[in-house]
Amino acid sequence: MVVTYIGFWAKDKFFDTRKYLPYVLILILAIVIGVICYESLDQIMNGKLGNSRFQNINNFVFILIFTFGLQYFKRGIINQYQIQELRAKTAETELNALKAQINPHFLFNTLNNIYGMNQIDSEKGSEMIMELSDVMRYHLEFSKQGKVKLEDEIQLLKSYIKLERLRLRETCDVQVDFEGADKQLMISPLLFIPFVENAFKHGTHPTQKCFVHIKLHTTTKKLFFTIKNSIIANRKVVKTNIGLQNTKRRLDLIFPNMHELNISKNNDMHLVDLKIEL
Repeated sequence: MVVTYIGFWAKDKFFDTRKYLPYVLILILAIVIGVICYESLDQIMNGKLGNSRFQNINNFVFILIFTFGLQYFKRGIINQYQIQELRAKTAETELNALKAQINPHFLFNTLNNIYGMNQIDSEKGSEMIMELSDVMRYHLEFSKQGKVKLEDEIQLLKSYIKLERLRLRETCDVQVDFEGADKQLMISPLLFIPFVENAFKHGTHPTQKCFVHIKLHTTTKKLFFTIKNSIIANRKVVKTNIGLQNTKRRLDLIFPNMHELNISKNNDMHLVDLKIEL
């Protein structure tokens, strides 16, 4: 035990500071003193040496190697745990930052819509403000939670769709199908709203014919979300893609290798197809 602790002390004092020669000399001295003390005690207690000197030296060397190996193994486990903990904290911090960016992005788009509606119909603009307050209430209550019921997430989508319908006319075909979804399923909040925002922002027009079709359903092992929207010709919209980029990154962090996101478009339609393994 004494030789082992001397070896630990020498490692911390010299080996870790790259003073290798003093470290080796101290180890050799500790082994020599240890062997001499052990043999002296062995002779006093038994009257003779139990092992040869060569065997005693080998035993001390083996003990040092074994104890140093245990120490490195312990440090390796601790370091691995610390690395995993750091990665988890980093991912959590990044997720919180991404969710924090969603709120102002959503608010910016919606306030632009309300401003445009006020120029046309102030009464509808006021109604849109009331609907916006319901949507923002959800953001404040649930966005900080790690998991929410799918029922709550669907209610958010319904409130936002109602908000958008107020600025659109009957020329826009809005179809929503949430009937095949397990409402009690727990899901990360604010996953779908950026796709819905994007569809209404780029795929609708107050006077032209357009459409937005949304479907969300689940099975025992998967969640399926699809959204189709029309493409408005010559529509000038500022494209930031902040919400979409954030959502892609959140999906990568929350469901690594457990989701599939396909986004495609042609001349008439833009399609988002998302599958998540539960």
